Amino acid sequence: MDTTYVNIMLVVFLVVAALAIDVGYMYVSDEDLKNASETAALAGAKAIKQRIQNQAATDPGKLPATLNDTVQSSARTAAIDMAMGSHAAVALVDVLSNNKNSLSEYNDVTVGFWNISTHTYIPGGTPVNAIQVRTKRTAESASVGLGPLGINLAKMTGAQTANYTPDTIAAMPPRASANIVICAEACDAACTYPSVCAIPERKMYSAALGATSDLPAANRYAYTSLLYPVASTSMLSDLVCGEMPAQEVCGKQIHSTGNAPQDLLRDIEAMMYNPNADKSNKEYDKASGNLIGWWVIAPVSSCTPARNGTIFEVSTVTKYAMVRISRVCASGPTGCSQNYTSFDAPPEVCADGDGLYIDRISCVNCGSRGMLQFPGLHPVIVK
Repeated sequence: MDTTYVNIMLVVFLVVAALAIDVGYMYVSDEDLKNASETAALAGAKAIKQRIQNQAATDPGKLPATLNDTVQSSARTAAIDMAMGSHAAVALVDVLSNNKNSLSEYNDVTVGFWNISTHTYIPGGTPVNAIQVRTKRTAESASVGLGPLGINLAKMTGAQTANYTPDTIAAMPPRASANIVICAEACDAACTYPSVCAIPERKMYSAALGATSDLPAANRYAYTSLLYPVASTSMLSDLVCGEMPAQEVCGKQIHSTGNAPQDLLRDIEAMMYNPNADKSNKEYDKASGNLIGWWVIAPVSSCTPARNGTIFEVSTVTKYAMVRISRVCASGPTGCSQNYTSFDAPPEVCADGDGLYIDRISCVNCGSRGMLQFPGLHPVIVK
């Protein structure tokens, strides 16, 4: 048998097989490619947020250095891992990073500053609060795919849009996430962002914002439905337990009440100790695994006199306060029973009675320059 013919056919077979494999890489739809860039950007923004939280909890004095780091290696890694998975060698989607902040043939990730006022993104801008991720098909990549040949094959095989490289920007716009509103007196001038104050654990008490009370205003809070007008505290309970999306309420009027039953505190307790609720903003002790804090952004309002006989008041939000709730204790039945997954605080953390306790706080005025730099706790796609 002519071995030359066999060898030629073997080479042809290997070439065809290789092309078939690479053409297979083309069958990542435009929609899947765009979805990959979106999920990767959100993963990167989440990593930036968690780094900020960790720094605020452990050494707030070094927070400016974290915010001015224009590499953000952990965020880049999180974005790439989300897009390509743990098997980068066989991934259908390609994302490269050289730690620079301009998109190029060898870089698909940038970090920078998202301006919530102008809705513009500045790659490499500080303080870093956003990330941009571009995705492309592996076969069209010059570094690991077929490059121009891959693009031509995509055209020949009709594999969606050749050379389609969508990019997504995810950022952390500041939005209220807590169903409590605190008094402006709780915000000390020294605790203006980017300063995050570690304070002696402060017990907060539910009271109407304008109610006459012997309690210092700094220790009072009211329950709020934020922008949602509600007619009863049971409706407010549904909002708390439903984990509603964070809302932009700075400078706007919100609905609040201090004349609420203990049920609402039980609901907040249940949400704090539910490991699946807002889990990316929960902080755990590395040694014991115990929950030590829940980061939220609470609206801040002036404690002006309330109108008598009114259950729900309307007040204007003047600041945001990023606080770490250290514990929530409420005796009686477990809250959020409508979720069929109720959770209570461990008995050992509630030895000194019911209450909502905070141990970190940082405030910013609505409309101030600081508001442009204030990080949100729930990353969203902005572009």
